[in-house]
Amino acid sequence: MAKTVSLKDICKAYGTDQGKSKYAVENVNLEIEAGQFVTLLGPSGCGKTTTLRMVAGFEEISEGAIYFGDEKVNDIPPNQRDCTMVFQSYALFPHMNIFDNIAYGLRIKKLSKDMILSKVNSVLDIMNLGDYKERMPSQLSGGQQQRVALARALVMEPGVLLFDEPLSNLDAKLRLVMRDEIRRIQQQIGITAIYVTHDQSEAMSMSDLIIVMNKGKIEQYGSPMDIYQRPKTKFVADFIGTANFIEGTVKAAEADHIVVSTASGQLKVYRTGFKENDKVTVVIRPEAVSLTRGKTHVGTVQKSIFMGRSQEYEVEYDGQLIQISEHNPVQEDVFREGESVSLQFAEHSLHVI
Repeated sequence: MAKTVSLKDICKAYGTDQGKSKYAVENVNLEIEAGQFVTLLGPSGCGKTTTLRMVAGFEEISEGAIYFGDEKVNDIPPNQRDCTMVFQSYALFPHMNIFDNIAYGLRIKKLSKDMILSKVNSVLDIMNLGDYKERMPSQLSGGQQQRVALARALVMEPGVLLFDEPLSNLDAKLRLVMRDEIRRIQQQIGITAIYVTHDQSEAMSMSDLIIVMNKGKIEQYGSPMDIYQRPKTKFVADFIGTANFIEGTVKAAEADHIVVSTASGQLKVYRTGFKENDKVTVVIRPEAVSLTRGKTHVGTVQKSIFMGRSQEYEVEYDGQLIQISEHNPVQEDVFREGESVSLQFAEHSLHVI
């Protein structure tokens, strides 16, 4: 039965500095709906893994409270919480075959042999592992071992499923396959999932909700589209995908847009909430710019790289390098390094912070 998860002002202190507590995680508040797939995303040291481990019970909470449904779980040991974790290292028993690895937790709970057989065979079918149940872990590929680790967690039928960077040991192509598989299974079963990663593409492709963390705090949370298209801070904009930043001043504020004056001209941005003379930063994604041979917003191509699906440019503009990505370059006029170009901005794709 999928459960809601509530984090209320949770903190993890790890010492003091001049009499004040130092925090790995500080005042994190979060409400996760039952059946939701939520990703904690951020760079190393941001507090995402510590937060996950507090949810699992592997780290003691310094302050605050964690609830699964209506039940406060702060003082409940990990093996008695209604959650299981899929680890980065798989953590399979090398001396047990696949069936026994998956059945291990059920035997600890002292279920009947018939019940264990039924539950394990069911999850083997879901994970497409039926043909491998007699094999040893050493006889499986990395992707298959990851499926076994996931099956072992699912067979316990937890209210909450936790993932600690489970795909980081796989090669790039297999990671793509496994992230789709994990998301498919999570949706099929309807379980609540909390997933930790530093990989933006994993977070974007799998999540209902992304929690971006920085220095132990939540920087922003929202859907993948919200996080990418409407970042609230420079950190979020720069961490999710690639972003260009141009500083400017609001020259005019209209009902549905603002006009930003920059060193190299004016930019129209469909964003409200700012007033005239506000200092702002325009966030420009590489795909929000195209190049022509016009005479406005002129820059110089510093780098031009063919990437198959796209032509990637670095253009010197406004005293800085702007990253630009033009898709399907076969149909476009490809510019060479050293050429003067005009930057055309997709106004509805620009954002201001």
